[in-house]
Amino acid sequence: MRRAAVAFWLLVACACAARGIEGGDGPAPVILISFDGFRWDYETRAPAPNLRSLAARGIRAQNLIPSFPSKTFPNHYTIVTGLYPGHHGIVANNIHDPATGRTFGQGNRKEVGDPMWWGGEPIWVTAQRHGLTAGAVFWPGSEAPIGGMYPRYWKPFDDSYPPDDRVDEALGWLEVPPAERPRLLTLYFSDVDSAGHAFGPDSIEVQEAVRRVDGYLGRLLKGLDARGLTNAVNVVVVSDHGMAETDSTRVVVVDDYVSAADVDVVDINPTLGLFPKEGKADDVYAALEKAHPRLRVYRREQTPEQWHYRDHPRIPPIVGVADEGWQVVRRATVQAFQAGKISGGRGNHGYDPDVMSMRGIFIAAGPAFRAGDTVDAFRNIHIYNALAMALRVAPARNDGNMAVATSLLR
Repeated sequence: MRRAAVAFWLLVACACAARGIEGGDGPAPVILISFDGFRWDYETRAPAPNLRSLAARGIRAQNLIPSFPSKTFPNHYTIVTGLYPGHHGIVANNIHDPATGRTFGQGNRKEVGDPMWWGGEPIWVTAQRHGLTAGAVFWPGSEAPIGGMYPRYWKPFDDSYPPDDRVDEALGWLEVPPAERPRLLTLYFSDVDSAGHAFGPDSIEVQEAVRRVDGYLGRLLKGLDARGLTNAVNVVVVSDHGMAETDSTRVVVVDDYVSAADVDVVDINPTLGLFPKEGKADDVYAALEKAHPRLRVYRREQTPEQWHYRDHPRIPPIVGVADEGWQVVRRATVQAFQAGKISGGRGNHGYDPDVMSMRGIFIAAGPAFRAGDTVDAFRNIHIYNALAMALRVAPARNDGNMAVATSLLR
């Protein structure tokens, strides 16, 4: 955002926040829900009555455009900060930090909980800096004390934690005394993403997963209704990315073109993040530049401008991405496919965000949002500002455009 626009909207948001506090009850709570891997067209493939009902009384986007790379951790954190992954530092699901020599991975709980990795300001920190309370039943970044604070209520990620219990926990937080009641809550469900990877986006298993997550939403909406909160709470449903169909035959084998002795492979499939060994950068790039017609390879400073994926030092010096439906793997992975030791997978994501199969969903309803409307597709960097405005708090500096955020609100 330009400085003048930032200053103007900071004043507006601060004024709204003040009026909300003086009005007694403050802003209506916002419940931000992620259906991981829910492609923009999935609800046309399986019954999703609760999602459709929410959209009918609120606003939806034709689809939601993820940021590059269209993977889980980068995009969840973009949604809550309004920053591109190349700006907030969660540049992939697996990251190497040259300054410290440390490596970040989704399953490394020590690193996931270290605020060093998490740049920018997530919406729960923004809310709490303005005197509100936040709660997270899972969200990437919520397990680290970013800006010196956790959400007031939060849980370490545990995908075995039953989804119905997640919903009930969030509803329970809405029943605590007003002074401690969260105004921002997050929920996360992985069913659709897991089914898409294992069975492919066109599978019956994905349809069943869509029915399940729609049921979780239904449980939440019924719980709000039973508490008389249907028209007093903002419910925002998003997904981080979509899913493309893959198989074990459409593969690019990295080892066919570069030696493991010349490069450290930090990120792979369907993206490629390479840190060449000293003196090997030119050789590695030359070997990969025209290695395979289904693989595009860039030096960091030459990645497409629309990705905003050049500035952060954690972005690997050489970045690659396969064409939609293709996978980038190591030779050992191919051998494991062939031996039947692991599944080749039927779905993947991480491709160029402008590919339609990578698009996700945005649906929101409640007192802050427009009702009965559909807007054009927009990029997920704009959601943070909309959440901040719904909460009546001044947003931190971000890459979003306030005009897009205001187009979603009453």
